[in-house]
Amino acid sequence: MKLNLHYLGLFGLSLFVQANLQAQCDFSGLDESYCELDDPVTLVGDPEGGTFSGPGIVDGNTFDPEVAGPGTHTITYEMAGGGEGDKFYMKAMGGEPWGGSPNPDAMDDAFGAGGWTMESFETADPAVVFAPTTGFVFMDGSSMQASELQTFLIANLPAIEDWVNNGGRLLLNSAPNEGGDIDFGFDGTTLLYTTSPMTATHVNDVTVIDAAHPAMLGPLTPTSVTMSGTYYGHGIIDGTGYTNLLEKSGDPTKIVLAEKCWGSGRVMVGGMTTANFHSPDPHAENWRSNIMVYLYENACGGGCTVTKEVTVYAAPDVSLSADREELCEDEAVTFVATGADEYEFNIAGITNGDPFIPPTIGETTYVVIGTDTESGCVNTDTIDVLVHPLPTVTATADDYEVCFGDEVTLNGGGAETYVWDMGVTNGLPFTPGPIGFLTFNVVGTSEFGCSSEADVTIEVIDCEPVYAGFEFDDNICLGDCIVLTDTSIGTTLTTWEWDFGGATDPSTSFEQNPKICPTSVGEFEISLTITSLYGQVKTATHTLTVNELPVVTAEMDTIIDLGGEANLIATTTSPEGEYFWTPNRYVECDDCPITYASPLDSTMYNVLYIDENGCKAEDQVMVLVNFIHAVGVPTAFSPNGDGVNDVLFVKGLGIESLSFIIYNRYGEMVFETTNQNIGWDGTQMNRDVNPGVYTWVLHYDLITGDKGKQQGNTTLIR
Repeated sequence: MKLNLHYLGLFGLSLFVQANLQAQCDFSGLDESYCELDDPVTLVGDPEGGTFSGPGIVDGNTFDPEVAGPGTHTITYEMAGGGEGDKFYMKAMGGEPWGGSPNPDAMDDAFGAGGWTMESFETADPAVVFAPTTGFVFMDGSSMQASELQTFLIANLPAIEDWVNNGGRLLLNSAPNEGGDIDFGFDGTTLLYTTSPMTATHVNDVTVIDAAHPAMLGPLTPTSVTMSGTYYGHGIIDGTGYTNLLEKSGDPTKIVLAEKCWGSGRVMVGGMTTANFHSPDPHAENWRSNIMVYLYENACGGGCTVTKEVTVYAAPDVSLSADREELCEDEAVTFVATGADEYEFNIAGITNGDPFIPPTIGETTYVVIGTDTESGCVNTDTIDVLVHPLPTVTATADDYEVCFGDEVTLNGGGAETYVWDMGVTNGLPFTPGPIGFLTFNVVGTSEFGCSSEADVTIEVIDCEPVYAGFEFDDNICLGDCIVLTDTSIGTTLTTWEWDFGGATDPSTSFEQNPKICPTSVGEFEISLTITSLYGQVKTATHTLTVNELPVVTAEMDTIIDLGGEANLIATTTSPEGEYFWTPNRYVECDDCPITYASPLDSTMYNVLYIDENGCKAEDQVMVLVNFIHAVGVPTAFSPNGDGVNDVLFVKGLGIESLSFIIYNRYGEMVFETTNQNIGWDGTQMNRDVNPGVYTWVLHYDLITGDKGKQQGNTTLIR
């Protein structure tokens, strides 16, 4: 490290300049006072990137009065300063940029030999280099190392920017001798580089724009405002928000070095070659080391702390009560709020401590806002009040025109309990009088104790007697329909009201002689209520029995060979009844539950069962016939009258039609038939023919539709 008396002589001035770097921290968003239940507020640091602390600080930058609690609290905003953390120098693996060791020498002069760590773009772990414990990083991708720097930046710029934002200090430099422009990040910063023409981005002479910049004042001196080299710079900085440090002498549009704050950190970007190309010496070398020291010791703002006091006033302890929490419609409730100085309710018309009639039915949440007039702080409390509706009471009579001397029943509806005037009991018949119009009043009370009333008027009249009656078939099967025949007596009948006791749906009718078809099994009370012109009402009731339909099962589908027998079996759960098999052709017993059949072709047999109540059930069973094609004529027969083989028949089953002709040896026809049941008895014209061999020809059609022809010889034996 180069130290000299000139640096020591300027030590006091250097301290003064460093003190000027301590920017004033501030933050906004915090008022002087809050109420305990106020909403949290967001605090904004200036500059951003610092840390808030103190009672009520949550989520980093939010002040929550309720978390802080009542009292006066100190909120601190602290911006981390420089001068702490590890130091790194990064380059490519292929040696030093431009050769030699000017960069390591500058790091040694700034931080002392062994006080820093060297890494390469190709092998470095960004998480280690740009860790929170790192304070300063110098990245140089000059000469033929520009592409390695560019590759590293493409992969890691977001992480590098986050590290700087959190307080890191970065010197990012490249004086390329290859490639083109490089994206330096940090809000669109670009290092411009070209060789066509070289004068566009190559700079020989530079000027320090601010001669009082801390890097000009130490710690190493002497330094110079003007420097030169061949070249001093190989790149020009293009970006926004920067403070320019070096510019091409005489051309302020070409910036070789610039710096700016980035969050709570600081970034310095440049296009400088190494110090061994620069003059005067040692001024240029001292400048390079000084900007490293400056960056290391000065994060954005240089570090600062600011505190502010805030007072949180306690919220009033508001309580809301009511003299009752359940009431009936149109009744009043009194709300009492305590714990504050002033009160405001969410429902218009409420005054604290005065009776109030709720405007709506149902459960309502009442909210009171209590205010402490000294602090202005408020708090709330709630209470639920349930208002039950008044019952909609109805008053009805089972007859509104009652013959004098007859009973009538009054019924209240819409409530839980009922109290009638004039000694009437709800739902119990009584005899009204005298003749004329009578009005009765009922008070109905709901299950919640809320009451309403209603009236009913009946007329008591003088009437002639009427009698209700009807007749019908009272024992039927499910699915049967019957007609109910009215046999009532009375000349002034006007209505017939039937109640079928649930036997049908619908279960009522107003026809005089309705037809009903019961839909379920059982005994049903059928009632007929008749009404006369004068309001006389009579009722007749009879029992209808609807019997369940029996269940019969035919077992089971089967297959037989032609000429075979199939069992027909019918079963039922009913103890008694009759069976009928159809078709009954080829059935041995057509009224037996168990029998057999020998059909010639496949047949569906139906069994009808009628139980002791006359109710019917049916089922079917299929007999499939396996047709065997077997047709022929015997080779011999003996018509000698002994009863054995006396007639020559065509043999076979399933023959629908045939033609059977027999010839003698002279070719004369001796017999012909088209009926399988008619055979030859060995005669011709009623005279026995001689024994011998006879020739026959058979044509036949089967029930399957097949046709056939056979011919052969049969020997007649006497």
